[in-house]
Amino acid sequence: MRRKSTHFYDFGPFRLEPDERLLRRGEEVIPLAPKAFDLLLALVETSGHLVTRKELLETVWANSFVEEANLSHNIYKLREALGEDQNGEKYIETVPRRGYRFVAKVTEVHDEGTDLIVQEQNRAHIVIEEEIQGAPPVVDLPAPRPVLQIPATPKKWHSAFWFGLALLICLGLAAAYFLGRRVQKPGPPAIHSLAVLPFRPLSAEGRDEALELGMADALITKLSNVHHIVVRSTSAVLKYSDGTQDLLAAGREQGVDAVIDGKVQKVGDRIRATVQLVRVSDGASLWADTFDDQFTNVFAVQDAISERAARALVSQLSGDEQQLVARHYTDNIQAYQLYLEGRYYWSKFSAPGIAKSIDYYNQAIAMDPNYALAYAGLADAYSVKGAMGIASPADTLPEARRASEMSLRLDASLAQAHQAAGGLALFYERDWLTAKRELERAIELNPNMPDAHELLGYYWEVANDPDRAQRELELAQRAAPLMPIVNMDLANLAYYRRDYDRAVSLYQTAHNLDPDFIAVPFFLGQAYERQGKYDQAIAACEEKLANSKDEPALLAILGYAYARAGKRAELQRVLTKLESLKQQRYVSPFMLAIFYTGTGNNDEALKQLNNAYEVRDPQLIWVKVDPELDPLRSDPRFSELLQRLRI
Repeated sequence: MRRKSTHFYDFGPFRLEPDERLLRRGEEVIPLAPKAFDLLLALVETSGHLVTRKELLETVWANSFVEEANLSHNIYKLREALGEDQNGEKYIETVPRRGYRFVAKVTEVHDEGTDLIVQEQNRAHIVIEEEIQGAPPVVDLPAPRPVLQIPATPKKWHSAFWFGLALLICLGLAAAYFLGRRVQKPGPPAIHSLAVLPFRPLSAEGRDEALELGMADALITKLSNVHHIVVRSTSAVLKYSDGTQDLLAAGREQGVDAVIDGKVQKVGDRIRATVQLVRVSDGASLWADTFDDQFTNVFAVQDAISERAARALVSQLSGDEQQLVARHYTDNIQAYQLYLEGRYYWSKFSAPGIAKSIDYYNQAIAMDPNYALAYAGLADAYSVKGAMGIASPADTLPEARRASEMSLRLDASLAQAHQAAGGLALFYERDWLTAKRELERAIELNPNMPDAHELLGYYWEVANDPDRAQRELELAQRAAPLMPIVNMDLANLAYYRRDYDRAVSLYQTAHNLDPDFIAVPFFLGQAYERQGKYDQAIAACEEKLANSKDEPALLAILGYAYARAGKRAELQRVLTKLESLKQQRYVSPFMLAIFYTGTGNNDEALKQLNNAYEVRDPQLIWVKVDPELDPLRSDPRFSELLQRLRI
């Protein structure tokens, strides 16, 4: 007599019984609403695999129109029933923007009386017994597979026959598998990472650098939405803008599997482009094409290039990916051209470049008042203008805030808008929770943005959690390995941890990436000073000041080193220069506080720190971790300042 069929899944302390529609924890039955049960079953049956929101909605709410909020609510109820805490994903993992994955180890059991069916991924095992005693055997199953059933028989000669047949089949399959492996040639390596190099001109005449960089920037933005591929950011490839790069050398330097190399030219009212996708390991061309259209259709050209490149990289794009790859941020060609100019000058990362980028962004917005991406760029430009000390926060903060708010209002799904809002909250508003939330949202929308990871790393530095800061900065470096500022940030973290030897080594690495990057000598001078190497600190600052005579930050560190080295006359010259600069331009009171701390004038140093608080100096966020301020930490006035900052 056959026993009643039993089929269930075990995970953790739970047992899920599909036939009885029950979830048990031991002998306790966990109550679940019908849709919640169906949702759990769908996730468990595909354990270890991503299930998209669309697939879950079609499976659980078939032939019904429901919003994704219903799915989110039922996921929440399932997590509650399974006992997951607020931040944990012990059973159900959220895959941002895509769906969910059941991550707990699942064991599936089929017991059908005298037939025992055991399933494993990619194969079926047949176990034949004359009689089954006790509890049914179990086997780990990452996902359900079609079940192969062969009825058992109590006759021993039948058992022997079937056992022998099964053994012969298994041996034959094993032999075929291993012979196949011996003759099978390995396929080409998969493409997991990509660098889009700045386009070059088709001819030397009529070069348009903004268009060349803009074409690459547009493809980077579009292809970053393909989840299977890590795409280097625009900032990471700026060093190749001169067009002299060796294709494969650039790819190896960027540590990517493939590069996109393009040439573009605007001829009259037409735009022409040739593009190729090249594998770095062997130089093989994976795809190439030529495009020619009216310049007013530049968006169509970019769409065609990005769509064909994406399909060459990934065999199939999801619906969401197709929409994001084809997305336009403006339909106004003139606004787009002006935005490209703004991006081009922004990439210079200099006072004149920032000023020009602001002008072009404003012109783009005048042409298209609903251009959310241009507002995000404008917010970033004003924020950096203040952070670099080019202008006072009083002049930059209101403009940055207006642009940031408008960008979010126009498009809350724009990663750049959330990044701009997060940076503003971090540096100026000192609204730590908002900064963290906005930066995490930016990363959720686009995990390939090094700037967002970089800013979140700053947040964790402020929060005095260096391990989390390290993780975020390493993610930024992974997305943009050759960006000097990212490598400098990792050096800064070592400096804040008082690991000065490592900091000096990392600063030198960043300096080698871009000897003209002015921030590195400033921090390198600080690290040398902390090591007691005053002559080297002085040399690092003086060398850079030869070309940047009026840089207050360098003067402040130089003065600190002069004071510690006992060079009073040189110190007085620096003080005179700083006082003169204060009459001409904005000078960061935080930098002045460092200078006065070095001279031993703690009262003036604390006065300048309070000035920094009042004017919302962006540099003040590092007041708790900067080693140069260690002599002030025992002063009650310093503790009171930290309390006001709510750090």
